[in-house]
Amino acid sequence: MRDLLLLHGAGDSPAAWDEFIPLMPDFRCVAPDLTGLTTWEAMLGHLESLDLDNPAIIGHSLGGALGVKWAHRHPECPGVVNLDWHGNPSTYPGLTDAEVGSWQAKLKEVFDEMANQMPPEHAALRALIDNQSVHDLYDGLTVRHLAVVANQLTAAQEPFADYYNAMREGIIADLAGHEVVRFDGSHAMQRQHPQELASLSARFLLED
Repeated sequence: MRDLLLLHGAGDSPAAWDEFIPLMPDFRCVAPDLTGLTTWEAMLGHLESLDLDNPAIIGHSLGGALGVKWAHRHPECPGVVNLDWHGNPSTYPGLTDAEVGSWQAKLKEVFDEMANQMPPEHAALRALIDNQSVHDLYDGLTVRHLAVVANQLTAAQEPFADYYNAMREGIIADLAGHEVVRFDGSHAMQRQHPQELASLSARFLLED
């Protein structure tokens, strides 16, 4: 039975996978707690300390990006599924540069206020997200990988719909040549649709 690492997102916990794990009977699932780890190196070091047998990876949000970084470090990895954090795109189709800048300024105000209310170890993760592009994350990746992109917005994203819809299309454009699925769910997909995501992930990871 293959080891499978399930990596939660920023500010989340291993409990994010409670409904998902029973749906993956062909894998020995390990969902580590990444709380308090605020750099990629610290997170990767923690995963390596688990001493698993060449695990496959499914990660959500920041955990998805971490899974891709693991795959860069471990090209023998059998497969990675990234659930909806793929970095920032190089273009925002349908928006001008001025419009992108305006939306980003508005979002910065929202995120700054959120950071003031977060534990410091959660707020510190923002820099990892802000400073990562699609190309930074994926260029040169040789491990089999599936990028799952949310096709819907969360309630918190709806006021910024023009920006997030353009961001999605830019991400998909930057992922040309990679295996991509537009998933009919929001960023909270693994809690909204665990059965569908488990089936999608298992099919991909069990392919020869």
